[in-house]
Amino acid sequence: MKSHITHYLLITAVFASLSLFTPQATASQPGNVAVVSVTETQHTPTLNSDKSVKKITQKKVELASLSAKSGEQLRSTQSADYWFYDAWVTLYTDRDYDGYFSAFDLEFDADTHYYRAPVYAIVYLGTEDYYEPFHVTDVFELYNDSSEDGVLLENELITGYPSNDYDILIELIDADTDVHVATIDAYSDADLSYQSMESVDYDIPATREVVIESHGGSWGLWTSLMLLLIIISRRLNANALSRKSNKVS
Repeated sequence: MKSHITHYLLITAVFASLSLFTPQATASQPGNVAVVSVTETQHTPTLNSDKSVKKITQKKVELASLSAKSGEQLRSTQSADYWFYDAWVTLYTDRDYDGYFSAFDLEFDADTHYYRAPVYAIVYLGTEDYYEPFHVTDVFELYNDSSEDGVLLENELITGYPSNDYDILIELIDADTDVHVATIDAYSDADLSYQSMESVDYDIPATREVVIESHGGSWGLWTSLMLLLIIISRRLNANALSRKSNKVS
């Protein structure tokens, strides 16, 4: 009776080509709410970190009250008294190894002509010069042109961001007047342009089941019998030749 031996192997496969089959979009898809987890760290210059400086941590604007805007709208207002010195982006966490990352660090440093000025920032992600806000910082203070008053945002895209190359835009707001005073974006800093990212719900390793089937049973039995018959036949022939040789001698 013929029998089958089947082995199942579960293989976690990594395909760089998966991104070709992932829907591309310029914004979060309808019905899939964009959610970003953000950890915020504000730096204060050593000389200004004593008890005489009041720590400002309140949030002036809620994210839910903001709407998406075009880059032209966000760059329309500037102030000679405020500017961004630089911004840095570090991408990490790519579970499916498709070149799109679900987490990133964003650090920026802004300066002012004033000795000290309270501000806050609104951070956007977008494509094709259309941006959606994903975080509003707490109020923090700028100390003239100090390099020690930067802000670090550790971000994880949870849902709502299909695999795409996103631009980042940061809007600086005067906390006393709520007036937009400075902007930094992909046009002014290459670090903020074409960052390959996707949210966790798109960063899923592909898994497939591979079945390897081998056959045993009757095939193995017939093979064994044939080999046995060949061995017996050769031995009989050898014995017959030996007896014939003895008679001749």
